[in-house]
Amino acid sequence: MNMLFRRGLMLLVLSALAGFVRAEDEVDYVELAAVLARDGEMDRAKQALGQVDLAAEGVDLAKYHTVRGLVALDRQRLDEAAAAFGEAFKAGQTDPLIHLYRAQALFGLERYADAIAAIDQAGEAVDGLSGAWLMRAHALWMLDRKQDALNALGAASVRFPANASFQRRQVFYLIESGLYQQAAELGRDYLARVEGKPEDYVAIGTALRRGRSFDEALRFLEQARLQHPGDLNIVKALAQTWLEKGNPYAAAELLAVAAEREPALFAEAAELFRRAGHPQRALNLNARVEDSERKLKQRVGILVELKRFEQVAGMEAALLRAGLLADEDIRYALAYAYFRGGNFAAVERHLSALKRPELFRKATELRRLMQECADTPWSCA
Repeated sequence: MNMLFRRGLMLLVLSALAGFVRAEDEVDYVELAAVLARDGEMDRAKQALGQVDLAAEGVDLAKYHTVRGLVALDRQRLDEAAAAFGEAFKAGQTDPLIHLYRAQALFGLERYADAIAAIDQAGEAVDGLSGAWLMRAHALWMLDRKQDALNALGAASVRFPANASFQRRQVFYLIESGLYQQAAELGRDYLARVEGKPEDYVAIGTALRRGRSFDEALRFLEQARLQHPGDLNIVKALAQTWLEKGNPYAAAELLAVAAEREPALFAEAAELFRRAGHPQRALNLNARVEDSERKLKQRVGILVELKRFEQVAGMEAALLRAGLLADEDIRYALAYAYFRGGNFAAVERHLSALKRPELFRKATELRRLMQECADTPWSCA
């Protein structure tokens, strides 16, 4: 049996079984495409649409353009989808849900005002769909109609009391607006209703911190850590809160433990220990920093703080290989280390490379001290 004939016969049989054959034995490809799209067979639906003769009499253009829009939307071809749904309405489409699909395409195109207008055109038929409310609220937010967005979410929370996603979105909008106390208050109410995700606790704890309610933020985040002991973002939020409260040592201790699981944190923990006045702890953690450039730069600062100037001077070759002598702060640290070791020739070699005004002034002072040492050597003993 001829292959093309066999394929045609199979399609005809399948179409007849599904009711896609007209009385004159012609396949109704528009109807076939609609059913395929409904079943999620978008590639096959597109193929069926390609068989439609738009010039033929009796073609359901409203359905044709609707399916074309759904296929385009599924493929994220948003311009095509929005245009196709528009053509569907011109051809007589009356299903209000298609306005919502068009709104989705327009939203994806960041045409937020048009998306809201499309939702409005859908009317009361979509008022029972939570997704329509979320889309409207976010479109309003993106149009900088912030109070309208919050009002929409508030109304949605009343309409859908079991759906906490509206309240959650309100919390994040309030945080974004800088209304941290309101965000924290609403966030605590939200977490009392649902089992919050770790990122929810972090966001609300951060809101409290930004609102400078440090003690409350610490209590909240400590509770979050007990509920989600494996989440490092909660630990980082705790550390940041301790730091902003003025306790870098507590922040350093938290990050040092977290760094065992996330080694990139060793450098941050070392820096916090240095700032907290514990340079030896900082040096120990610096030894475990994986980023060699960051490790070397940080090590210079810690060794200077420990007054281990000979070790700093001994790092020059390593700093040169790493290309770090282009950093004028490193250059000045080396010059100072050589000064403390009495190697004035090396001091001048590094000072002559400094160009930044504040370091140039420091270099001038260092040269003055070297001159004093040359004039009265006993003063530098």
